[in-house]
Amino acid sequence: MFRSATSKDKARDAAAKRPAAPSILSVDLRITGDIVSEGEVHISGTVKGDVIAKKITIDEGGAVIGAIETESAQIAGALTGRLTAATVTLGTTARVVADITHVSLTIEQGAVFEGYSRRVDAIGHEEATLPLALPPNVTAIVGGKSVAQDAEAVPASS
Repeated sequence: MFRSATSKDKARDAAAKRPAAPSILSVDLRITGDIVSEGEVHISGTVKGDVIAKKITIDEGGAVIGAIETESAQIAGALTGRLTAATVTLGTTARVVADITHVSLTIEQGAVFEGYSRRVDAIGHEEATLPLALPPNVTAIVGGKSVAQDAEAVPASS
């Protein structure tokens, strides 16, 4: 009686340690809604919603319209929205119209990227990475004209 409970617990623990198979959303699948996974998600279909997973791959022909949060993103398809990831790779067939917050970003030749890229030291610490003053060898441009840098910081309204 006690022995079978112990065997079940061991089997459950072994399954929890083993990495789960990736979730694959095939070409003919269209999802409207959010996706949350603790593992890997491959998207070949279309998702209109936010996606949160440990690793996300958007295959060529796949598309996401929404926000993505992940540790690692491989984009070969289309993304419209926002992407937050430690490592991002935009493949040659990627079509991305999004703001990307990343630690590492690779854009392969042929990829299309329209939006803002923001490098951070670690995901979750975005607010501390912007410089408060221009380096000494950089000239500020205000209203289309270069301005001598007398002050340490450039006003936010410029």
